[in-house]
Parts: sequence; C-alpha cells; structure tokens
Amino acid sequence: MPSMLEDRDVRWRMRALVRGQLPFLLAVLYLVVALAVAAPHLLGAPWVDVGFGIIIVATIAGVAIPWERLAACWLAVVPILDIVAVGFLRADLIATFGWVGGLALLPILWLAYGFAWYAIFGAVIGAVFITLLPYLLDQAPPGTAQEWFNVLGLPMLSVGIGVVAMLASQRLRRSARATREALQASRDGEILLADVLNTVNAAVVHFDADGRLVAANGHAARLSALAGIDLAAPPYIASAVFDADRVTPVPPDRQIVPRALRGEELDDGISWIGPPGQQMAVVASARRVRRDNGELLGTVFIAYDVTDIAHAAELREQFLETVSHELRTPMTGILGFLDLLEEETPSDADKQREYLAVVRRRSADLMDRVREMLAAAESDAPLRLGTVDVAALVDRAVAVVEDAHPEAGRRITAAAPQEVLATVDGARLSQAVRELLVNAVKFGDPGTPIAVELAVDGDHARIAVANTGPDILPEEQTRLYDRFYRTPQAMSRAIQGFGLGLTVVAATAHAHGGEVHVASGSGRTVFTLEVPIAPAPPST
Repeated sequence: MPSMLEDRDVRWRMRALVRGQLPFLLAVLYLVVALAVAAPHLLGAPWVDVGFGIIIVATIAGVAIPWERLAACWLAVVPILDIVAVGFLRADLIATFGWVGGLALLPILWLAYGFAWYAIFGAVIGAVFITLLPYLLDQAPPGTAQEWFNVLGLPMLSVGIGVVAMLASQRLRRSARATREALQASRDGEILLADVLNTVNAAVVHFDADGRLVAANGHAARLSALAGIDLAAPPYIASAVFDADRVTPVPPDRQIVPRALRGEELDDGISWIGPPGQQMAVVASARRVRRDNGELLGTVFIAYDVTDIAHAAELREQFLETVSHELRTPMTGILGFLDLLEEETPSDADKQREYLAVVRRRSADLMDRVREMLAAAESDAPLRLGTVDVAALVDRAVAVVEDAHPEAGRRITAAAPQEVLATVDGARLSQAVRELLVNAVKFGDPGTPIAVELAVDGDHARIAVANTGPDILPEEQTRLYDRFYRTPQAMSRAIQGFGLGLTVVAATAHAHGGEVHVASGSGRTVFTLEVPIAPAPPST
C-alpha cells in the first residue's frame, strides 16, 4: 500500500495505483469472468453497468489526474469511488454472488493503510452506503432487527479491519522511519569514521573475527606497501620487516600483524620496515574488540611512524657515546699528571697541595660524570652473566660510595643475608646499586641515615635503598628513568649529575628480566631493584 509520507511525483502516483487499485481491478476481473461463465444474463443489469462504469472512471481518473500536485488526501477519491461501485454491483448481484460485497475490503484497506487516520471514516461511510443502497433503491427502510444488524454488520467489520490496518500501517511507518534514520546514522558514522581514520597520523587497520580486512586508512595502505604486506588476503606476511638493528629480518611468526591477529601483546618496541634507504621506524599496538557477551568482533591494529624519534634517539646515543669516550681520554691524562704533580710537590707546600686537592676533587667529579655517560651509553649492551654473591656485591658497593662520599660513611647501613648467589652481570648490577646509593646521598637530608636491605623473595633478589628527604611527586616518578631527566628539586638545589643514574638502574633491571620501582611519601623515599636469581634471557 502507498504511504502518504513518500516523496510525491509521477512514480509515487503509479506506485499508489499499482499497490492499491490493481488488486481491486484483478478482483473485479474475476467477477467479470464469473458473470460471463455462470450468469451472462446479469452482465446487462443496470446497476452492474453503473458499478463497472464507476470503476472505469475511478481507474482512468487515478491514472490521468496528477494527484501528486494536490494534497495527498485527494487520492482517496479513487478507493471511495471503488466502494461506491461495489455498492451498485452488490445491488444486482448479491442473490447470485453473495461474496461480491467483499470486494469493498480492498479499497477499505487502501483507505486505512495508505492515508491519514481520518480516511477510515470514508471507509465506514462507504460500507454504510453499500448495505443501505438496496433499501434506498426499493424505497423500503429496514423493518426488522435482523435487517438493521445486516445493515450495520459490514460497517462494523470495515471499522475493525480499517483500525487494524491503520495501526499496522502506523507501526510499519514508524519502523520504516526508524530504519531510515538508523541507516542514515550508520552512513554518517561510516563517513565520520573514514574521515577520522584518514585524519589520524597513524596507520589504523580493522580485521574481522576471521582475520579478513574490514577497513584501513591511507597511512595503513602506504605502510603496508612499504613493508610488502598484501592487505587483500591473509596471512599478511611482510617481506621487509627488520629488528632494531635494521638488518635482521623478522621471522613471519614474529611479525607484528600476525601476532596482533593471534591476540598477542605488542610490546617489543621499534620495528623497521621497508627496503634499505627507505626504512621507516614503527611502534605498533593492537586490541581485540568483543561484544558485551564476549564474542570476538575483530582486531584493531595501530602503527605509529616514529622514524624521526628513532633517528633522534640514535643521534643522542651516538653523541652520548662519543662525548663520554672523548672526555675519558683527556681526563685519564689529567688525573695521571695530577699524580705526578702531587709526587713532585714538597710536603711542606701546604697551599699548593690544597689547590691540587681541589683540582683532584673536581676532576674526580668530572670523571664520575664521564662514567655515568659511559654506563648509560652501554646500558643496552649484552649481559655477561656469571654466578655472583649479591650480598658481597652490595657490601662492596657500599664501601665504594663511602670512599667517594666520606660525609655519608657514618649514615649508610646495610642489612643482608650472609650469602645470596645469583646468575647476573656482576659489573652492571654493582653499577646499578652504586647509582641508587649515590642518588640517596645526593637527595637525602644531611645527617639522616641511608638504609640498604638485600632480601630474597621467591626466585628474585630484592635490593632496597631508603633515604629520608623531600618526597618525589607522582608526576615526577613517571619520568625518573628517562635519560637526562632531572627533577625540579635537583635543579633548584644545584645537585650535580646528568640525570642518567636511574636510567642505568632501570636498564640493568630490564636487561636481567627484573624491575625497579619507587615509593615516596611522608619524607621517606625507597627505591627497590629486583632481579631474578636464575638466568633470564635478554629482552628483545
């Protein structure tokens, strides 16, 4: 049935007639055939001819009149004329074909379904006309209760059918409107999502639950082309993906896209993609998307171009390594000549010896800075594992710091088991413990104790260094292990250092498969370094 809410044009008119008038014409054609076969003498009956004439007029009017230019309700004239025609047909044919009055149900449904709610009154009036017409023609009104019930039966039935059809029509219209709005919202969402994906400065790819490509933005297309990945079909194996050294190819089962589709965590740092001379550094992350019931919807994969950052980090590392090596050579010479000067200086030349002591202290401070840079530059070097007594290592670290910082000697206390054997890189771990101790000396309040505690926690050795002093703010704690980061407190108090000590500690913990964390509050700060006692494979 046609809806008055549709956009109205010639096609709207034709659709309305096909949906509303054509079924009625087919039913009338059936009646014509029935008359021709079973009761040909009735074809010439006067009211039959009037009825057929009205149907022809209504049909021609429906086709010829441009109803789309008028108010939508005017098209209701066609089904109303059909109802009137049925009334005349029924007047002559009810005795032969009792079902002829049922033809009126088709235009009644059209009125109820295809027009506004008040069109149902036209259907009711038409039904009353159909039932009253025989009495009007005979000029004899109904005289019995049975006749009145017969008169009212069809209108009541028409009202019932019309109301049901109208309610169903309204519900379908609401449903259609909601569907159109939802479809439009979905299309708008797709357009917005496509614009967002192409605006984001990252490669974004969405795979469905079966690992097939659903969507990818322009960055993803360029990145996959550079890596040699065919996004058209699994298994999405790249032909040009390399490890951090830019040379070693990444095996297919360890490449980032297949791993993301297997649901693995992508926490391996930087990968290099592309052929030599065109390589790009990327950092990738992925997340599996699920419905509320846990059903897998797919996987979202994101890769960021960090080439500029990677190049800057490489330059920083190269600078750090170059400067530290370049400074160590002259500093070694300076310290050597200081030894000679001290030997040649008379024992009673107090002033000269005082000056030489100042030069030595400042040279020692500078040498400490050089060692910090060297340690930071070598923090990514492979471990040299061996069996080490960590308890003895902690004692030696305390002794070294006490010698370098005499003012701290009487306030460093150590608590450790008699022996703790672990398979670690002794030199690296010793350097890390010393860095924690020096950090406590620098930032602790003068005269307050520094406590070092070694304990065994399951299969880990835990070294905790505690000092009393200003708290480290939470926003500072997140950056403590960044290279060259110095807290505002360190800069305001002019505490010496490059901000590399805790970087060395974190790198040592990570290389051993352990971790370092800090707790600071109420004037007390504790750094805890944990490393496995058993051998741990180096992190990739």
